[in-house]
This record gives sequence, C-alpha cells and structure tokens, in this order.
Amino acid sequence: VDDALLTLLSAHLAQQAEPVVLVLDNADHLASAEVMAGVDFLIRHSTPQLRVIMLGRALAAPSLRRYRLAGLVTEIHMAELAFTAEEAATLLAEQQVDLDGNRLELLVERTEGWAAGLRMAALALHGRPSCDTDRIVRRLGTDPGDVADYFVAEVLDGQPAGVQEFLRHTSIADVLTAELATALSGRDDSARLLRSLADTNTFVTASDNRYRYHPMFREVLRGQLRRRPAGQVADLHRTTAEWLLANDEPVAAVDHAAAAGDWERAALLVVEHLAVGRLLAGDGSVGLADLFERMPPDVDSAEAAIVRAALALAANDEQTSAQQLSQADAHNTGGTLPVRLGIAALEAMTAAARMDVERTVAAVTVVTGLAAELVAEGRPIPPDLLAVVLISKGEALLWSGDLPGAEDSLLDTLRAVDAAGLDHLKIRTLGQLALLHAIHGHLRQATRFAGRARQLAEQAGLTEQDRPAVVDAAFAWIHTERCDTAARRYLRSSGDCAARDDPFAAAALTVARDRHRRGSRQLPAIAPVGAPQPRWLTGNDARHDSLAAHSVAARVDTSLRAAAQELDLGRTELATQALGRALAAAAPENLRRPIVDAPPRLRRLLQHAPELAAHRSWLVGDVVEPSPEQPSEPTLIEPLTPREHEVLVNMATLLSTEEIARTMFVSVNTVKTHVRAVLRKLGVNRRNDAIRRARGLGLV
Repeated sequence: VDDALLTLLSAHLAQQAEPVVLVLDNADHLASAEVMAGVDFLIRHSTPQLRVIMLGRALAAPSLRRYRLAGLVTEIHMAELAFTAEEAATLLAEQQVDLDGNRLELLVERTEGWAAGLRMAALALHGRPSCDTDRIVRRLGTDPGDVADYFVAEVLDGQPAGVQEFLRHTSIADVLTAELATALSGRDDSARLLRSLADTNTFVTASDNRYRYHPMFREVLRGQLRRRPAGQVADLHRTTAEWLLANDEPVAAVDHAAAAGDWERAALLVVEHLAVGRLLAGDGSVGLADLFERMPPDVDSAEAAIVRAALALAANDEQTSAQQLSQADAHNTGGTLPVRLGIAALEAMTAAARMDVERTVAAVTVVTGLAAELVAEGRPIPPDLLAVVLISKGEALLWSGDLPGAEDSLLDTLRAVDAAGLDHLKIRTLGQLALLHAIHGHLRQATRFAGRARQLAEQAGLTEQDRPAVVDAAFAWIHTERCDTAARRYLRSSGDCAARDDPFAAAALTVARDRHRRGSRQLPAIAPVGAPQPRWLTGNDARHDSLAAHSVAARVDTSLRAAAQELDLGRTELATQALGRALAAAAPENLRRPIVDAPPRLRRLLQHAPELAAHRSWLVGDVVEPSPEQPSEPTLIEPLTPREHEVLVNMATLLSTEEIARTMFVSVNTVKTHVRAVLRKLGVNRRNDAIRRARGLGLV
C-alpha cells in the first residue's frame, strides 16, 4: 500500500471519537515483510483509537515484540480457546446431541476441547442411537469422514511432501522427542522441524522438549500409515520399542513390541522389567491387561505363561492361572531372577485367593527374599509388584484373624500403591482398612478411610458398581453399628458384587445384615450373602476375645455384659457404673448398635438413671425413648426446602458440618445456615433432637 495512503488513513483513524476495530483474518498468510511493516506503521500512528485483531494458525510478526514488551498485546492460544466439558455440552445440545458425563469427558479428551472437532463430532453423533455413541467418539479421526477430510485438506495437504511423510512416520509414537523422531524418520533436522510445526500450531504441542500430536490428527496420520505395507509399520513399532527401552521406558515399549507382532518380546519386557504387578493390580488406567488379551495362544515361553497366569488370576480364574503357572515353571529352565519373582508373586496371590494363610505368608517370604536379591543387583523391586503381594498378605491375615498383622501389611500396601500410582488398588486397600477399623469399632477412623476410598473412586470415574465392593461393605458396617438409616442402602447395593469381589467383604456384609435385621423393627429382612465366614468375625471363635482386646466394640460389649450381670445380682450402682463405661467408650465413635441390642432391663436403666443423663444426648431414635417434655406428636413449624431436607438427611447419617459441605459441594457457612433453618422449623435446639423429631415426622 502506498505510504501516503497509510499516513492519511492513520491521521483519519486517530481523530475518531470512538475506537475502530480492524480484523485481519488468516493473518498467518501475511508473510511479506513489506505488508507487516505497513500494518506496524498503521498501529503506531493510529493508537489508541485503532484496535487490531489478528487471527491465524500462527503469527510470524517480529514487529509485535515491542508491543508485547509494552504490555499492549493480548494473545489467545489454543489452550485458552479449548472448550470445557460444560461448554462442550452446551455446543452439543444446540445440535440435539446429549452425552452422559463419561462420554462427554471422553469426547473432550479426544478433541482436547477443539471447537471444530466438537462440531464435527456433533454432526457424526446427531440422530445416532446411544449404543453407537462410544464407538463414534472413540474412533473420531480413525474412520474416513469429516474429521479426516478436514485434517487432510486444511493441515496435511498444505505441507511439503517430505514433511507429510515425517508426520506419518512419527505419528506411531504417542510422545516424541527429537531423537525418537530422527530414528523414525531418518531426518537429521527433526528438532527444527518439530519446533516449527509447534510454532505454527500444526496440531503439534511442545512441552519440556517433548512433542505430542493432537489425538485426532494423530489418528488421521496413523490411518494413512495403516495403508502402507504391514512390514513397514511393524518396523516403525520395533524402532519405537527399542528407543523407549533404551531410554528407560520399558512399559511404554511393551505396547509397540506387541503392535509389531513380537509378542514374546512384549511378554519378556513385562516380566524382565517387573511390570507383572500392573497386570495383577487390575488397574484400568494401565492398559496392559487389554493389550495381552490379544496375545495369540501359540506364543510359548515362560514369560508369556506368567502373563497369562496373571491375567487369569486378575479375572478370578484360578484354574487357568494354575495351569499357566505350571507351564511357566516347566519353561523356567534358566531360572532368571525376574521369572522366579513373577512366579512367586503369582503363588502368593493364588494362596491368598484361597485364604490359605500359611502358604500366603510362605510365598510372600519367598518374594521378599527375591526382592532382596534384586536390590543387591541394583534393581529395586517395583512398587506395583510389591503392592499386589502385600495386599494379598494383608487380606489373608485379615481372614485369619490377625488384625494387627493385616493392618501393618495393608498400611505398607498403601505406601506402595501411592508410589506406583495404582488408583484402583489404592481404593481397595483403603476399603480393607476401613472395614478392619469398623470391625474394631473405631468408626471415626473407618469413616475416614472409607470416605477417602469413595472420593478416589469418584475422581477415577468409577460407579458404585465398578468400585471394589469392600468400600460399600465398610460403609454398611459403619452405618449398621451407628444404627443409621443409610445402612439399608449400602446393605442392598453391595451384596451381590461383594461375593465376587472379596470373600471377606461378603462375610462382613453377612454379619452386618444379620445385626441390622435384629436391630431394626421397621425395615424388611434382607437375605444373607451366603459366603463363607471366618469364625472370629462373628465372635464364635476362641481367639475372638484376645483379638478384640483393644477393640472399642469389645470394650463396649464387655462392659454391657458386666452391667447385665451386676443388675441380675441386684447391684444397681455397680450396673450403672458398668453401663456408664460402655456408653463412655461408645460415645466418641457414635457406636449405637450394642446399646440397641442390649437387654431391655439395661435400656430401662439407661433411661431412668440420673447418672447416665449426660450420656443419653448422642443416642437417638431406637435407643432412648423421647423425654416426657417432648410432644408425643411432633409437628413441623414450616415446610423444609429441598436443600434443607438434604442437609437433614446428611445430619441423620451423622456427617459433620464439613463432611456435609463436601458431600453437597457447598461452603461450610451455607451448611450452617441450612442447619439453623432446620432446627428452627423443627422447633428444637440441637441436632440430635432434630433427628429424633424428623424420624417421628417420617422425614428421614
């Protein structure tokens, strides 16, 4: 543009009363230095009345640097433009597409919030039945269609032929470095090329000298690569596997070895690099289990047999696991240390699954010895393998009645799963610890463990049916011991899957159901699970008293028995003292069930003894009859709002104010406001009185 025109235009713009906005679309095509100099001239001589918006995939404008330094530039990149799940749901709703939470999260993950990708997904999903949704979302970019056509026309075709080939070859890896890209492409300018692709926003992102292609773009490139000869693609996978292995990423290398069809190599990598623990952990985030489900049956080696045995054991198929373990033993003529360790770990877990405590402890001892040999060789045992062995030991000890030993082993497991990042196994371990503490009567600690397990399961996207049943079994025991109405929900929801998931959880659930039926006069009976039970769990074992010596539940039961005996002997004062000891032990844990099950004569003593009045405040409903000053027919001063009723229900489950706030996703102050309103509308001054009155009104 002629300089005179730029001068005239700048003077005219500077004199405007209101700012003028100039939008330069496709600004990445403004490659001419002369053109950019003209834009720069216009900006410098027309401000502050001129506002310039430059839109483009990339902006190579050195003259903007001075404006950046002056703080006059706002830059909006792909991360800021990415749609959140909520924004994506709004966009899809406008196209009459409704996805549930998990599918929506998957779509946002696949598109990385890219608006055009979401729009194309909406077109693909519109009018399709829900049964097709998962397949469509997971295969976006894989199948021919709008997504693939867009990337080919708008991104790939605009690149030189050599760059296109570079993109195809390097798409085989999920994460790239310049060195890996060089190994895959044979180009010695890979570092410069990757940086250039990232700078020009060619759906390539860079972080700490590592590069990653947009998932949908990567799928399009891989789709083109799959049309090449199979041997060429397999070679790329082998190259990637060897590079990853050489750079201390053996687990990532397994996937590429399998993709190359080299299953013996893949199984060898799993065993040699001690990743068997990930197969045994059953952690859905790992992906190794799904990968080896496709291993051909003719792959014959000690390592392949160990992998198959681990998969079978994780699926509770002990017969197949034992057969494969025998094959691994037969193949293990060389006696390599990793193979022996893998076999020992499987034997420990098999023994634990059969509740054979002696064999479990013996096998764990062997594992510990082999681990010491590894450490002596400078190869520390991976925490995932250690975790699955320790939880097997902990669960076996829990079944046998060695609760202190079980707790030590489970706490060690918790440290190991934290180090390994195995969320599913951590949830299960927390559930076991919660149940252990609940059986002891340490209900506050049990609630903390169970709450952490439930929170972690929610963060992992697990439904109540997917999470380990021991978590719900722990909640069922806790609420049964507290005589809470929430017990019924957990007793009903966790029964069927508990027997499949965890025999000890099933056994504990059976005991909790039996206690709930005896303690409840309003709820229908629920059939027991029918699983085997350790005798000590029900108190029918000689070692029960010694096991529970430090248990709150045992102290309460002992004091109640003493109170009953003293009362039978006519020693009312001593009976009152013993009953006071029981109440004092039970009160910190809100342990109501033993009081509910106490003989009627002890309940009458509790009701009428003045010395016990202070202890009665935390007992509600089924335990203590309403005081004479309370109206026999409770009334509601004013109807509760839905949120107030929700707070009331949470109060009835004995959640603290902070716990209610977390459950309802509101602030503590908001909960306190609702609690005050509930107390006022029920005409009471304390929470326990509110719960009693609410039960009388049928509100909870």
